[in-house]
Formats: sequence, C-alpha cells, structure tokens
Amino acid sequence: MKLATFLHQNQERIGALDSAGRIVDLHRAYESYLHEVEANSMGGQLAAAVLGRDMVEFLKRGETSMEAARKALVYVSQKPSDGNGKIIFTRAQVRLMSPVPRPGALVSAGKNFSDHVAEMSSKKGPAAPVAFLKLPGTVIGPEDDIPHPPEVKNLDYEVELAVIIGKPCVDVTENDALDYVAGYAAFNDISARDVIRGENKTGIHLMGKSFPGFAPMGPYLVTADEIAEPQNLKLRLSVNGEARQDSHLGYMIFKIRDMISYWSQMGLNPGDVLTTGTPRGVAAGRKPDQTPWWLKPGDVVEAEVEKVGLLRNRIVAE
Repeated sequence: MKLATFLHQNQERIGALDSAGRIVDLHRAYESYLHEVEANSMGGQLAAAVLGRDMVEFLKRGETSMEAARKALVYVSQKPSDGNGKIIFTRAQVRLMSPVPRPGALVSAGKNFSDHVAEMSSKKGPAAPVAFLKLPGTVIGPEDDIPHPPEVKNLDYEVELAVIIGKPCVDVTENDALDYVAGYAAFNDISARDVIRGENKTGIHLMGKSFPGFAPMGPYLVTADEIAEPQNLKLRLSVNGEARQDSHLGYMIFKIRDMISYWSQMGLNPGDVLTTGTPRGVAAGRKPDQTPWWLKPGDVVEAEVEKVGLLRNRIVAE
C-alpha cells in the first residue's frame, strides 16, 4: 500500500492510494464498509478507534489498522463511485502532507555513503553509525515550499531514504531489523552549511539542520511489503532540472539493517523515522568553487527515490 496524510478543507486525514492513483479517505471508507458490509451501526466510532487520529497512531495499531485499510480499499474498488464525493479524491483536490507529519524522533545518519565521505574530504568513514537529530517540527510535505532563512548563506540539499518504524524496536539483530519497518518515503535533508560550521566550532550542530521546512518527506509511506530489497534503490536529485545527485543505496557504509539494529539500542517506536545519509553531489562537496551550487530563492528541488516517490519543493525567501 501507499499510505498518505493529506489536507482536505483544512482537515488532516489519513489516506491510501487506490489502483487509479486516487486518494481514499481511510476513516470514511472504513466507516462505510462497516455500515454496509458488516452492518455495524457504530462504524464511525469504531473506525476512529481502529485507525487512530493520525499516522503515528495508525502505525501503533499495527496489523489491525493495516488490515482495516486493506478492507477499505477493496470496498471502495467495488463501488462505481463514492456517492457524495467525500471518500475518494484526486491529487488536485487535496494537499499532501508528509506521510508522518509529526514523527516521535527523526534520526539522520551522517557520513554514511562512501562517495559522499570522499567528496567532503574526510579521510575515512566512521567505525560505527553516526547520526544527528532533526527537530520533528522541520518536517514538511512533498510539495511544500522550503523557507530560506535570511541568516543562512550556504543552503544545501541531500536526497535520502526515510525508513519509518512500524513497531516497538529494542535491541534487534541485523537479521530481524527489517521486520520492524512500516515503510519508506523519500527525504531531503536540507542543511545550512555555514551555520553547521559555526556550531561545530563550539559544540555539536543542531540549528543548521533544524530550521523550519528543512525536512521534506513523502509523497507517501510505501509499505515495506512493496519494497523487496530497499538496499537496491536508486537516489536522484535535481535543481531546476539539472542533475546534482545520482547514486544508489548500495554505497551506504552502514546498511539499513545495521542502522536499525544499532539505534534500536536506545529504543525506537512506531512513527520514528531514520534517514540513510546522502550520496555524493551535494553543494558543499563541489570543487573548487561552491558558490554556484548553493540553493537560493526561486530554485526548484526534486528529490527522488526509486519505487518510493518524488519530492518537488521550491525554495522561497523566509
């Protein structure tokens, strides 16, 4: 399945894509299914209880919510129309949010692609996975604008894969790690390089990765059963149509299984998001002059992960 969080008439809703690429409101579809198929007069209350209020609650309900979503999709596929136009929407009728708009934790790997480590002039990769935290409030949708803070001079891009945890995950092995994944999304780790350099002189960087809008994610949560081997996916990023990054998750130093297992030592929960790190091609790695490569207002950044989806975000003055 491809799960979504979307806005319709300023209301946040949970949805899923049908076979025609339309967005099905899961609460309303499941409520109708309960009324018509199971003759349950408590359909509205039961749908809310089974599916939860948002994507994190949906994921916490595990297979119960997933099975309800599958029943809802089958139900609407067998109807000629949704009657009142309140269950099925085209992309143009809604605004897609990040599939997980409010992750409990957002853990982003650093120095995790061999080609990126080389372009950043690092002598060698880390001996164990390293990461930084991005504030959950940085997360935006797949087509939202990215504000360019006026104090930032060196704004950079980083295409990554977001790995969304689907069940409580503590001290798991590499072999079992993918069993704890709900699904995947495309991710762009927007970075204020000059701010990060300043922060690193006196401590650990935080603000340079966590300005508002610095974490576009989406367009959907593609459930893990649709991605047979996530380590084989290609990553691409362009700015104004010009290719900047074109690589493969096979270049990861610590693979997705390694990341999940390592960070499960601190405990991971449904709705937590891990991101893979980025390959070569970032502005900060350009030689000899980085100036033409920094993002500026008016630029359109497209970040894509094979089989997962495309983000298309415009840089705007804050």
